[in-house]
Amino acid sequence: MRVLFQAEFQNLEVTPKGVWRRLGYSEPALASPAIQKAFHRAVEVGQTVLEPAACYDIFQIERVTSSSVEVEGGVSFESQDLAHRHREARELAAFIVTIGPRLEEQVATFSQGGDSAVGYVLDAFGSAAVVTVAHRVRGLIQDYALSGGYQTMTHGYCIGDNCPVYYKACSGGIIYWWSPGYGDWDTREQKKLFTLVDGSCIGVHLGETCMMTPRKSYSCVLPIGPQGEKSPHKCDEGERTWMQRGLR
Repeated sequence: MRVLFQAEFQNLEVTPKGVWRRLGYSEPALASPAIQKAFHRAVEVGQTVLEPAACYDIFQIERVTSSSVEVEGGVSFESQDLAHRHREARELAAFIVTIGPRLEEQVATFSQGGDSAVGYVLDAFGSAAVVTVAHRVRGLIQDYALSGGYQTMTHGYCIGDNCPVYYKACSGGIIYWWSPGYGDWDTREQKKLFTLVDGSCIGVHLGETCMMTPRKSYSCVLPIGPQGEKSPHKCDEGERTWMQRGLR
């Protein structure tokens, strides 16, 4: 298992666009002056309280049925959706990422101190930040996959700004990984995922309800398989192009 701490996430860039999307604004200029002011304050503070960390490992897939994915070591994930997404995969990457607890503590400080707008925006900043960390880890897993002649088998990539509905409809959302709680994959399967990668080594723990703390954390799996596979999935809007899986 590889473990990554804050020093290995230097120059982590949380894009303003990603934060605005979390706030529900496709056009930031439409936000009120109060939200604009809170946004700049939250981004300024947010950059100082990030403590990104991650751990991940790669596992051979032993068997995929119509409703389960079994990996080496006898761990079997039960989910039709997960099985569908791994039906062509050869390996499964499991990873856990977090931005640490400090941002959540700062959100509470702002909210309790009467500056709820900054706290609200800061929470959105944290959500965007943990996704940014996950993408950094996915890039490392992609490098590993390519070195072995494989690729990370996500649904595809979108044409971004060239799409006429990119901002208004789906905001460029793509499923790059799959987490417990997505689709029919039960949140309780977090326990199995944590047997593959030990989140406690980066300060991430499961509660009785299988929710993680710190709250701004992700546990994910990602299929790895042959290059050149074409995705059968199409954009729901009908005006976007879903291309070859894996590489963006």
